[in-house]
Amino acid sequence: MNLHCVPISTYCQNTGESIEAINKRIQRKIWREGVHVLKVDGVRERWIDLDEVNRWARNSRDPLYRAE
Repeated sequence: MNLHCVPISTYCQNTGESIEAINKRIQRKIWREGVHVLKVDGVRERWIDLDEVNRWARNSRDPLYRAE
């Protein structure tokens, strides 16, 4: 199964990251609501867009590091 979005609790459980860490990324404008973190109508819990997080992770690595 290839998932593109997951509830924030599932994301935290699988990555070991805390909700507080995600909230700090949003506050610092590292992640954006509506892009990396989604509010789904009728659902209390926010969702994480895994495609956008993957894109962010790949683009935010050290510019001096290049995998060969």
